[in-house]
Amino acid sequence: MHWDNPVPVVAALIEYQGKIVLARNSQWAEGMFSLVTGYLERNETPEEAVVREVKEELSLDSKAQEFIGCYSLIEKNQIILAHWVVAAGELATGNEITEVKLLSREELKIWQFGRLALTSAIAKKWLEKTTPNE
Repeated sequence: MHWDNPVPVVAALIEYQGKIVLARNSQWAEGMFSLVTGYLERNETPEEAVVREVKEELSLDSKAQEFIGCYSLIEKNQIILAHWVVAAGELATGNEITEVKLLSREELKIWQFGRLALTSAIAKKWLEKTTPNE
C-alpha cells in the first residue's frame, strides 16, 4: 500500500560572515534565489541534515543554531523543517548550486522572493526571532 505521505525536507537559513546566503539552483531561472534545502535521510536528525546539506552544497562547515519552524509545501508534498545555521570556511558552489547572494539583514528584509512565498515566510520568521549583532 502506498500512503503518499509528505516527505521531510530541511531548509538552512545560513549566516556566513555576518551575511545571509541565498542560493540559486542550476535548474532555476536567472535571479531566483532561495535557501539551501535537502531531504532528511534515514538515521539523521534535522540538525544533522542541515549541516550535511550546507557542506554538500556550499563546502561550508556549519552548526545548527535554532529551529525556525515547520512549513507545509503542499504542491510538492513536502514538510519543510527550517533551521538557522552559522557557517564558516571557504564558500564554493558545486553542480547543484550555480550562484549565491550574500545579503545583509537589511537587504534580506526587502528581498523580493517572487513566487517563493515559503522562503519569504521563513526569512521573515528568522528576522522576527533574531536581533542583529552589535
